[in-house]
Amino acid sequence: MSNYVCVHGHFYQPPRENPFTGIVAEQPTAAPWHDWNERITEECYAANTRAHILDDTGAVIRTVNNYQRISFDFGPTLLSWLEDSAPETYQAIIGADAASSLRFGGHGSAMAQAYNHTILPLTNHRDKLTQVRWGIADFEHRFGRRPEGLWLPETAADTETLDVLAREDVVFTVLSPYQAASVQGDDGTWHDVNGGVIDTRIPYLIDLPEGRQISVFFYDGPLSQEIAFNGLLNDGRALAGRLIEAGGEGDDEPHLVHVATDGESYGHHHKHGEMALAVALDMIDEAPDALLTNYAEFLSTSPAVRKARIIEASSWSCAHGVERWRADCGCSTGQHPDWNQRWRGPLRDTLDWLRDELIGPFEALGADLFHDPWVARDGYIDVVLGGAEDTFLGSYARSGLSPQQRSMAMGLLEMQHRSMLMYTSCGWFFDDVSGLEVVFVLRHAGWITELAREVLGKDLEPDLLVRLESVPSNLEGITGRDVYQREVSPFMTARNL
Repeated sequence: MSNYVCVHGHFYQPPRENPFTGIVAEQPTAAPWHDWNERITEECYAANTRAHILDDTGAVIRTVNNYQRISFDFGPTLLSWLEDSAPETYQAIIGADAASSLRFGGHGSAMAQAYNHTILPLTNHRDKLTQVRWGIADFEHRFGRRPEGLWLPETAADTETLDVLAREDVVFTVLSPYQAASVQGDDGTWHDVNGGVIDTRIPYLIDLPEGRQISVFFYDGPLSQEIAFNGLLNDGRALAGRLIEAGGEGDDEPHLVHVATDGESYGHHHKHGEMALAVALDMIDEAPDALLTNYAEFLSTSPAVRKARIIEASSWSCAHGVERWRADCGCSTGQHPDWNQRWRGPLRDTLDWLRDELIGPFEALGADLFHDPWVARDGYIDVVLGGAEDTFLGSYARSGLSPQQRSMAMGLLEMQHRSMLMYTSCGWFFDDVSGLEVVFVLRHAGWITELAREVLGKDLEPDLLVRLESVPSNLEGITGRDVYQREVSPFMTARNL
């Protein structure tokens, strides 16, 4: 057997809870469901735990859990919501990883994900570390094992980000073929593979500082495009055929045909896509010339040998690298072709200012409260996941803290928590500062200013509002300040009544 097949689904939703209420508000565009989390869960996340296999008459002959036979990653913030709001689906996803481990030689199919879908090449080094460490800790908490692979949000990568993964003992990640810059030949010379012309059927080693390395799989771009956008999910048999034939013929070297798309393709973006996937997986299971696998199992038997270099600060959803999350680069949803995205840069600059305003007080006050404030921040994921504050403080805080000091310690860390949530990538992905996704990040910014008043005795909101005035909208007479005062300020006022 030389041809292997792996289908990867990237499953993610932004944290939709209002930080002031803890509630996901009704979203009319998701009707008849209450909100988009509920709708996509029914159409996709849950549907893939019980995908129907039909006979020739259209009758259901059995149901299958697709997650048991694919590679997948789920955003920690989405898993948190599923655990509370769709526990049967949540348990089916967790159980699928255990079942896949039995199937794939002791290698579970779930990959970790950086915590809240932040574009890591655009973050500072400490945030890279915490995002990766929190993602790994969340994964261990839920799946009960150490992750072998970690999915980078939007596959956004640079050398520093990959090095953080390697330092945290992540074995591999997955990137777009258009993120590959060059590969090393057998004679040691480097060959340009810009434009996605890299052979995606083998893994590659990326050299990192101080002798570290990480393995990278560059997914099959054209085939992934066919699945996501060009109708290949209309026919599960056709999907299976394309996945099998893409392995090619010839040498005895094991080949891995692998595709990566948003997991929401399977049932949400494409109705009954989960059924097409189930049929395709069945057919591959039965094919004599292909074998289903996952990335970790394939890497264990066919470790990366050939070296590659990546295009720095690149991603899978922006032709301009990572500009979609900080500039008017032209990338948009296409729903409003006459709109610009000149708001992206000023919005990021504003949030960078707010984040940086917290660093000095965190280090200065935290030095008296914690053994090491940054180590404590990395450990704060235990509290986010429901751990007891007393246990956390016993591990990370200095002894003998007063009740007021304990309260300040937790407040400082919660501001750091919210400062990362306000960088969730969706805030920049869409078309205007007035959009729902920007509201999510601005509410976290507002929550930070509330905490800063309570914990630091410092009012950051006036300066925040001045900076938001420079964030333009495509809607006449609107700025980021107007969005904030309409969508954030009322909750702050109500909380303080």
